Amino acid sequence: MKKHIVVSLACFVLFQCFAYAQTSLNSILADDVAEELLKNGKIEYSAYMKEYTPKLFLNKAQLGEKTATYWEESGKTQTPVFYFEGIYLTKKAVPTEVGKDMDEITKSVRALSTLEGVEYYSNTRKKMRVLYEESYAVNNPEERKRIEDPVNEDPNGQVIYSEQKDSTFGKFLYQYTYFQKDNELLIRITNYDTLSFAGIKIIKPENMMTSILLYDLGDYYLTYTLIKVDVISVSLLENKMTKSFAARAEAMFSWLLTVFDRIDEKNLKGLE
Repeated sequence: MKKHIVVSLACFVLFQCFAYAQTSLNSILADDVAEELLKNGKIEYSAYMKEYTPKLFLNKAQLGEKTATYWEESGKTQTPVFYFEGIYLTKKAVPTEVGKDMDEITKSVRALSTLEGVEYYSNTRKKMRVLYEESYAVNNPEERKRIEDPVNEDPNGQVIYSEQKDSTFGKFLYQYTYFQKDNELLIRITNYDTLSFAGIKIIKPENMMTSILLYDLGDYYLTYTLIKVDVISVSLLENKMTKSFAARAEAMFSWLLTVFDRIDEKNLKGLE
């Protein structure tokens, strides 16, 4: 009899946790998106050379509008050629007060040197590959002198320039901009230099824009990624470019998972 009571109690607690997660997700996502995300853990879409309207957008998040309007705010009138949109749900090892770990998350994601060595799965080679062979902050776009990760400054509106060497485009400069509000953090990433592939200049400055919105729900982390790219159309490169942009998003999320894992470990130790 007692065993049945324990099992019933466990099921009740599990149901309550699920119900709470669904309620918190429904507060910022469409009901169908929240339901699928709870079921599968992630949702991804991509489009190349065709019209696309983002459908996973966190429209009720405080920084949501900044996520969606990055491309338009830059003054661009052309439509992106490539879109990638993904949303990911990560369960915390230890539920916390909403936003409790945001300061640590914000500090960690400004340590751009930790991107060095981050991996992604190459569908072409059928194995894991390093995305960023080099990654470090520089003092400014003109001198490009390597500096320590500027993680102790005010993150709201902070701009960090980072020189990165990746497996697709080689070594170029990127601009990272950060915005934080309560339990949300928005990271905007754009290419400062022209990006080349196989000796061909395919992406002009500020024509590859990534928005990453991190949301702390207390029991889960929610990560939303939107990539928009205006890339020249080269038929021989289309398939590779599509896979490359999607892999870039996956690699960035893998990097964020290491941040979440480190915070989980700290919170678990706090319970001992």
